[in-house]
Amino acid sequence: MLNRNQPDLSSNVNVVCFDDLVPKNHLVRKVKHLVDFSFIYDIVETLYSEDQGRPSIDPVVLFKIVFIQYLFNIRSMRRTIEEIEVNIAYRWFLGFDVNTEVPHFSTFGKNYVRRFKDSTIFEEIFNTILYQAMKEKLVNSENIFIDSTHIKAYANKRHVNDILINDSTTKYTDALNQEINELRIEEGKKEIDFNEPKKVTKSLTDPDCGIFHKGEKERQLAYSNQVITDESGWILASEVFAANLHDGITGQDTIIPYIESHQEVKAAVMDSGYNNPVLLHEIYKRNVLPVIPYQRPKGGRLTVDGDGKRFTKEHFKYVDVHDYYYCPNDKILPYKGVSSDGYYQYKTKKKDCMGCPFKYKCTNQDTKIILAHPYEYTRQIVRDIRLSPFGKETYPKRKSSVERAFALTKMNHCLGFTFLRGQKKNEHRSLIIFAMHNLKKLALIKS
Repeated sequence: MLNRNQPDLSSNVNVVCFDDLVPKNHLVRKVKHLVDFSFIYDIVETLYSEDQGRPSIDPVVLFKIVFIQYLFNIRSMRRTIEEIEVNIAYRWFLGFDVNTEVPHFSTFGKNYVRRFKDSTIFEEIFNTILYQAMKEKLVNSENIFIDSTHIKAYANKRHVNDILINDSTTKYTDALNQEINELRIEEGKKEIDFNEPKKVTKSLTDPDCGIFHKGEKERQLAYSNQVITDESGWILASEVFAANLHDGITGQDTIIPYIESHQEVKAAVMDSGYNNPVLLHEIYKRNVLPVIPYQRPKGGRLTVDGDGKRFTKEHFKYVDVHDYYYCPNDKILPYKGVSSDGYYQYKTKKKDCMGCPFKYKCTNQDTKIILAHPYEYTRQIVRDIRLSPFGKETYPKRKSSVERAFALTKMNHCLGFTFLRGQKKNEHRSLIIFAMHNLKKLALIKS
């Protein structure tokens, strides 16, 4: 029977307990009981004046507002404040009642510029929440899983300019470049200018981001977020770079410092984008096993007549004792010095290639040249680890660790895009997002 007599009770005055209005299984209730956020006071105490100015808004309240934004996947601070004004559970989490005035949406932004941007508060929040999981023995960092994801920048990809810069090296590549030049001087050759500027595309709106274009993905301005997780998907570290930098370069600034500060790490599991000899060398010399998947070698295309594929470097065997390669026709490629690109060069004699039955598979030139990286030995090490029972068992776990973490943070915590400009702001934003990912994971486990 259709009922048309529902009374309008919206103007009634009721006396209720504010705590009873928040559902017992609501996430904010679990989070509030799990973590005591008063540690924020100790971190920000030096950022406020002791006896000057008006009383500030409680800094814990300010950060709790940010936590609400990223815990519940709210796109902007303006929208977050609108939600807090009408949401009883959010007000309860902040310690407000129904009559408490909610801060203006610009309040946190102003405090960030004046106080927080140069502090360590975001790292402290991330580390404190991660430590809570460690105390519960939920984190195991013996095997770490590394990957990067792009974050779409808040910038117009048509508003760009081409400039010359040199920011694609690290202290590890700089040390190798110096060794290469010393060797070239011994060989009577000219030094290589590794600091030669390169042309890159820079945004005029947000100069810290970079052009990202990979496979079939749209060409766009973005940031690259390097992330380290454990086997269970707990975020252990995060760092943000321009998206035009290669993972093999940015990984050196993220992975190596983490390994140096965490002696318990036994293996670093990465995708093929990290197959950089310098990175692999630095990882391996710190007694950590680099686990990398198989990468199809370049140059293995079909020959002109279609009779088999062309030889790749893997078809040439290296003899370490005598420092030379020999080809499938058992001809020697002796060492010929460091090339102008910084690679060790091995080259056959012209007479050895003349009349060779495999020449059509080997080279179109009179001689065959092989270029080997100074850390070429890492190729064989990585191959042995990949084919070992440990490598075959460990690498597939990336799907349920770092790749799953990316999927969850993009779906539930706004990771895939940003409305902030500047590398430092986006790095702080990522730390808060990953802190909320860990916090939500911990709250659901402990509830």
